[in-house]
Amino acid sequence: MSRKFSRRSIVKSLGVTATGLTGMAALSGSASAFSDGERIAATTNLNTREQPGTDQPIVATVNPGEVGEIMNGPTNKGGYTWWGVHWLDRNVWGWSVERYLQSTSGGSGGSDFDWPISGYITSPYGARPGHYAVDIGANGNIGEPIYAAHSGTVDVRAYEAGGCGNYLKIGHGNGYQTMYCHLNSFDVVEGESVSRGQLIGGMGTTGNSTGPHLHFTVERNGNHLSIPGGDGETVTAGTKIPKDYSGI
Repeated sequence: MSRKFSRRSIVKSLGVTATGLTGMAALSGSASAFSDGERIAATTNLNTREQPGTDQPIVATVNPGEVGEIMNGPTNKGGYTWWGVHWLDRNVWGWSVERYLQSTSGGSGGSDFDWPISGYITSPYGARPGHYAVDIGANGNIGEPIYAAHSGTVDVRAYEAGGCGNYLKIGHGNGYQTMYCHLNSFDVVEGESVSRGQLIGGMGTTGNSTGPHLHFTVERNGNHLSIPGGDGETVTAGTKIPKDYSGI
């Protein structure tokens, strides 16, 4: 059962002080792998525990690709380096081993999808139960251009009155699809091949929508994958989403 949380309650649950969060001292004089507030993802099925140590109770087992936020660390125990993580996809927090975590903030791994619209995040991935998407607004601009996040083929162009309204699904190979909901207009047809950055539609408020925005998802084999980005964060069409998605 999920709990309401604040940064203070998370810090308390991890058994640390505010100084511990901001200090983030490097161990043995080396640079820390992560920093406070950095988004990371699990690289394997990973146990997260109440406190550092393999003898501590398991809070949850997260799946590969699930995204969390660094809340404390590092600390060494039992031959491992541990980080306090708030796992955003399932709203739990605990301690996880560094070697099974990777940053989603770009780097040598690159990124695989572009932001499809210019605007700001109005509802991040996992912000509420069942919200496996990122909502992006653009000052209410009906018709704000929406672009393909990656090259592929338009698998679906359809309308859903009680949900997505006008929406598109684009297939990108290896089981990946991106979905674009609440569109005001279409600029592509089903079956059309599209290139990365191609105009595919305009932002709207069709279907079950409280106002003009883009509801954007990344899926693989029908499973929703997390998308980084915080509430109010500005995004720009054509710039990279800071996450390395496996196999794309």
